[in-house]
Amino acid sequence: GGPRACPPSPRAAQTLLLRSALFPGTCDRLSAKLAVEGLAVSTAYCPERLAEGRRVAELCAVPQIISGSDARALAHARALFAPLGVDLVELELLEAEVAQLFLNAWRYVAFGTANQFYHIATEKGLSFGRIRAAIMHRYTRASGFPGAGLTAGPRLFKDTMQLAAYCRHTFSLGHAAMLVNETMPDCLLEQAKRELAVQGRTLPGICCGILGMAFKPDSDDGRESLAFKLRRLLLWEGAEVLCTDAHLQGEGFMDVGSLLERSEVVFVGCPHRGYEDLALRPEQVVIDCWGALQHARPRVAIEVAAPSPSAPTRLLRAAVIGGAGHVGLPLSLVLAESGHHAVVIDTDRSKLEAIRGGEFPFLEAGGPELLARCLREFPERLELTDRYSAVCECDVVIVTIGTPVDEHLNPCFSVIEACIMSLRPHLRPGQTLLLRSTLFPGTSARVLGALRKAGFEGVGVSFCPERIAQGEALRELRALPQIVSGSDASALAHAKALFSPSGVDLVELELQEAEVAKLFLNAWRYVAFGTANQFYHIATSKGLSFDRIRAAIVHRYPRAAGFPRPGFTAGPCLFKDTMQLAAYCRHTFSLGHAAMLVNETMPDALLELARRELAREGRTLAGARCGILGMAFKPDNDDVRESLAFKLRRLLLWEGADVTCTDIYVRREGFVELPQLLERCELIFVGCPHREYKDLAFRDSHRIFDCWGAFPPRAAPSA
Repeated sequence: GGPRACPPSPRAAQTLLLRSALFPGTCDRLSAKLAVEGLAVSTAYCPERLAEGRRVAELCAVPQIISGSDARALAHARALFAPLGVDLVELELLEAEVAQLFLNAWRYVAFGTANQFYHIATEKGLSFGRIRAAIMHRYTRASGFPGAGLTAGPRLFKDTMQLAAYCRHTFSLGHAAMLVNETMPDCLLEQAKRELAVQGRTLPGICCGILGMAFKPDSDDGRESLAFKLRRLLLWEGAEVLCTDAHLQGEGFMDVGSLLERSEVVFVGCPHRGYEDLALRPEQVVIDCWGALQHARPRVAIEVAAPSPSAPTRLLRAAVIGGAGHVGLPLSLVLAESGHHAVVIDTDRSKLEAIRGGEFPFLEAGGPELLARCLREFPERLELTDRYSAVCECDVVIVTIGTPVDEHLNPCFSVIEACIMSLRPHLRPGQTLLLRSTLFPGTSARVLGALRKAGFEGVGVSFCPERIAQGEALRELRALPQIVSGSDASALAHAKALFSPSGVDLVELELQEAEVAKLFLNAWRYVAFGTANQFYHIATSKGLSFDRIRAAIVHRYPRAAGFPRPGFTAGPCLFKDTMQLAAYCRHTFSLGHAAMLVNETMPDALLELARRELAREGRTLAGARCGILGMAFKPDNDDVRESLAFKLRRLLLWEGADVTCTDIYVRREGFVELPQLLERCELIFVGCPHREYKDLAFRDSHRIFDCWGAFPPRAAPSA
């Protein structure tokens, strides 16, 4: 609207303070128009980040981002909000405009991911509510994992599309989330069709009730509510549609009791407080993506066994296949420490000899100390061998080999099948084959079927996914809840007996639920990192500091608590597990594919940053002396599997750059010591920000390319 949207007679020394979400650049454009018309009016932008229905309380609690076109505008903004007693976070105008869009787009993509998981689970006949509850139970890395629901209202969708327009519609994760969120009513419709088809019925003529019509719970705002889209879809199908809402009144709306009495199918459009206690008839079909009516479907509840010091301990003899690796060795040591007899089986004899000699083969917090303790205090509980025949004496056979993906990003079963074939001659009735690494959903049942076909009637199968952070396994094995599942009561009992001495909660699921839970968790994290990485790419392409914007967003703001930092999202799990999930739903996991394209091209994004900076001096990367600081896949680790730092090296070499690499934990041919790299190189790329690099002193002439935000931003050196 420009200056015509201003007060009729703006005075000099006034400030026009804008509050709602704006397309980036709007404030500067408005200031320019005001100046053209000779109006000495300043402009401020102080985005509103308050929850609908809680604005009054949050105004006095939530930090306020402020920005202004000049000192007067900033002073006015400070004076306006300072009496509220909240922190004031200062940004530039454009940064503040982008911060508001990043926040809402982040939340929109997060909700979209949960909604896509709901769609995948229901299509496979699984309960997303149960799986999510198991994932989140006392598991801190899933603390930001939202529930599913109808993601609507006047802000999240609009702001996500504003951000997409700002970057010329290259915001692939935003577009993917939009397609998921906007089609959630269609997803619920399809779910109802499937459930009715089981009874030989269809929607035409069926009486359907929609419980709640507002766009979010405990609100009376119906703007952009997807419950109204659901009503239109049901009417199109020929259903009779009834609506009710505890806070909204609309033509044709009725009281909740009458709706429940008449409806054969009940859809939860908006779960207002109080709906969770509604009494539903057993024959009613309930379609509830929010998980609000769990009492109506008891199967949604999960069983959790908390540790009990008084419970009798059943000690087992457990073989760990791949026991000298990153998953197997920490588990073996913790099992031995807990009183079990751990048989470490690995084909790498040199590793086994090193472990016998007290040498821990990789970086693991507390690993050398626990190994030394096991060898010193209870060596009889830790057996090391390369013979598969040792499994015949064991109660449980733990397999740490998972399902990799092939060159077409589809699951490759040959590795796990070959392992089971090698074990088969040594298995006996009464044993449990416990699978530990990520599996394509259905693999546990497939292994069980193969064993039954081969005549192994008494061997059970369990899947107990490993959800441990690399390098922190020993601490987390004793602290994080363990998901357990089994093909029968004996397999489940073995799983519980194995992990209960560690003193952690045991969360029980069915086999395929547990397999999907592991994929959902890692795919959720992969998409979250992909969103931060795409924001980083958008910000840097516009000449903005993503670190500054992110810091302002997350400062004491609880709804951004799970907002990750950008960086190289790599390693042996997240990418692979996301592609496994995509294959599970026939590659319709659009958010996973979009995240993959973002995360896998982060080295390209850094390369483009360097190109742009050198181009200002008329130079190219050819012949430039480039150093890569850190080559592991994650900080404070010595594991280089699937590290994107190596992809960055290949890209730089392709450009004709002279590339030098260093890593404080990784020794490779051609790597140099850190001082030598800093001395030789003019361009420093942060491949992996180990803790020891934090206080590095760079020369003024160094150019630093750091997507992780490990080092404070530096001004470009003068020509």
